Amino acid sequence: MMRKKWSPEEKQKIVLAGLRNEASIAELCRRHGVSDVMYYKWKKVFLEGDLNGLEGNGTTSSTEAALKKENEELKALIEELTVKNRFVF
Repeated sequence: MMRKKWSPEEKQKIVLAGLRNEASIAELCRRHGVSDVMYYKWKKVFLEGDLNGLEGNGTTSSTEAALKKENEELKALIEELTVKNRFVF
C-alpha cells in the first residue's frame, strides 16, 4: 500500500477539525486515513506555531538544521572571545 502525501494545508485542516472537536480523533483519523500517532505529531507541530514543520513528516528538520548551525557559530564565537579575554587579563 502506498502512503499518501499530505499537503501542509490538508494537515492543518485535519488538525483544526480535531481541535474543534468536529469528531473524535479516532473517527477523524479513520475518515482521512491517518494514524492517530501522526495526527498528534501534526498537532504538536501546529500548536508550536511551526507551520513549516507541517511540510515534512512531522519533524522540523530545516528549522533544526538552521538552529544547529547558528548554535555552532555562536559556540565558536564564544570560544574565540574566551581565548582573547584570557590573554588580555
